[in-house]
Amino acid sequence: MGKKSKIELEAWIERDLSAACQAGELPPAFEVDELLRQVEETLLAGNNRSPVLVGPRGVGKSAVYHALIDRLHRGEGPEALRGARVVQFSFKAIAGRFPPNTGKATDFAQKLFDYLLSLKEPVLPLIRDVHAAYALDWEAMLHRFLGRARLPILAEALPSAFDEMVEYWSDLTEYLVPIVVKEPPVPTVKRIVERWDAHGAAHGRRAFQPEAQGVAIELTARYMGDRSFPRKVLDLLEQTRVLADKTGDVLGLDAVVARFSQLTRVPGSLVDPRERLDLDDVHAFLAGRLLGQHEAVDVIVRMIALIKAGLTDLRRPFGVLLFVGPTGVGKTHAAQLLAEYLFGDRQRLIRVNMADYGNEGDVATLFGSPYGNNLAQKRGVLASRLMGHPFGVLLLDEFEKAHPRVHDAFLQLIDEGRFINGMGETVSAASMIIIATSNAGVEVYRETGLGFTPQRDLKALDRELDRRLLKTFRFEFLNRFDHVVHFHPLSRAHIRDIARRELADLVKRDGIHRRDLALEFSMELLDWVVAHGYHPHFGARFLRREIERSVTAALADFLVRREPPKGARLELGVVRDRPVVREVVEPLVVLPAAEDESDLALTASELRAEAERLVAAWAALEAQHAERAAEASALIEQSQAPTFWDDPAQAQRTLKRYTTLDARL
Repeated sequence: MGKKSKIELEAWIERDLSAACQAGELPPAFEVDELLRQVEETLLAGNNRSPVLVGPRGVGKSAVYHALIDRLHRGEGPEALRGARVVQFSFKAIAGRFPPNTGKATDFAQKLFDYLLSLKEPVLPLIRDVHAAYALDWEAMLHRFLGRARLPILAEALPSAFDEMVEYWSDLTEYLVPIVVKEPPVPTVKRIVERWDAHGAAHGRRAFQPEAQGVAIELTARYMGDRSFPRKVLDLLEQTRVLADKTGDVLGLDAVVARFSQLTRVPGSLVDPRERLDLDDVHAFLAGRLLGQHEAVDVIVRMIALIKAGLTDLRRPFGVLLFVGPTGVGKTHAAQLLAEYLFGDRQRLIRVNMADYGNEGDVATLFGSPYGNNLAQKRGVLASRLMGHPFGVLLLDEFEKAHPRVHDAFLQLIDEGRFINGMGETVSAASMIIIATSNAGVEVYRETGLGFTPQRDLKALDRELDRRLLKTFRFEFLNRFDHVVHFHPLSRAHIRDIARRELADLVKRDGIHRRDLALEFSMELLDWVVAHGYHPHFGARFLRREIERSVTAALADFLVRREPPKGARLELGVVRDRPVVREVVEPLVVLPAAEDESDLALTASELRAEAERLVAAWAALEAQHAERAAEASALIEQSQAPTFWDDPAQAQRTLKRYTTLDARL
């Protein structure tokens, strides 16, 4: 071959695998004997029959070919291929050199095929993404090349994409012989890891402790459902070794757990088998923030316990929950708390508003369509959101508003923890917690007058809500959820606690912290926030908005206008039905009397007069208290009337008045 031809070929290929093998640069392959046998039998069959290793990324397809190349280099394997130069190509990489939809990539590929046919020396192409010929419309070129080539090709492909290609262009099956490469089971992975580590030790690298190997396999199996064995565990171990070599750390369990936590941001308390998880602490964390929802707290704690114990089904997501209940009672907040507790960050919550997918055609929007006009449409919204987030919380908000066909499309994701999108990609959610929320059937709570009135038989109401859910969701769909979790209307006490917590969070704002200010909130302000930010039909959803719009705005106005000194105390209250802020001025310190000063004292008659005045004042207060209690009882009776909500404005005024009275009783 002339110098010009050699330079031209080098520009086309990704890697010269024969040269890499000769230089000792190909990684060793383990536990591939059966697959290697199938590849060699295909190559020996003649008639340009070419093996295609079909499997997901990371299962070891390339390792099989590396083993074949090593055998050919040692003068073993199919005799006709000994001495052939194995070079690697990528259809996607070739196409990526040119602007899309110009035809230049196709012309370039045709020149590549023609050039390979013209070579005198034996060249064995390895196409690592032969399935891409379908998306690029190169099937005809590939078929002609396979029919004319002196040698077969080696190829790799992703399962669904390869199936689509040969279904569309069935003539390719004359030459392409699929060999399925499945993800190896854990016992095989264990042998691969042991042999890989021993090989490294034989070449001067430090070996891992046996328990470190075991925990690496366990963690990647449970928490990296979006990737495949053996690549995912070998990557983890290799990264751990590189970091440990820099720090001098022992290649033990600590090093593996630390690197895994860095990669996934999963806390060590959840993944370290030696670290105890205190479920009472978990319960306290959730119960203190998810007020009034005891059932939800218990279900979430049990799910976290299953994850920690390693008892979740690896074939499904970690948990699949349906949160049902009125608006503004904590369904979304519960999902946020779960993400915060597990990952220390609420941003690990992937939220999809299902109200945006109310049409039948939205199935393709979510899950992708092979007929999409661009990459985003083929991939789908769900795949785009999930990829790169192997472990997190997927929140499907307002699920009842999605089209029934969309409901059905989620069955595979719920059952298997994965789905195939329009690109033919397998999208995994096996290491996710899936939470759907719904307001369907919640009118059952309003019909009973729940809200500020005492709660009735919630279990009976929950059963009635479950019955009404069947009007929105098919039984087969509801049966896929691990739990249907009922969120109940909030009590008066819970609303006040939520308002108090939201107000207290103002202290964490940067403007308050920077000025070292102390904030005090009056009971009148708390009552005002509850009355204006809570609605029985919408729960506590608007509390935060009302605080921002009124209380925070009043505080900002005061700080800008007055600029209180650093360390000042500010009291927030209500004047004329509006939040106000005032600076608390500390009283002057009164010094004790000197020895030569006389104490003022009341005479006996003055003491009797003062006592009579205090008794009279107490009687007046007692009468006022009785009057307010009677008015509060009357308001409760009014709120239980069937026609109470016929006039929403009057009902709101009644509830506001009751809240004010209740705070003063």
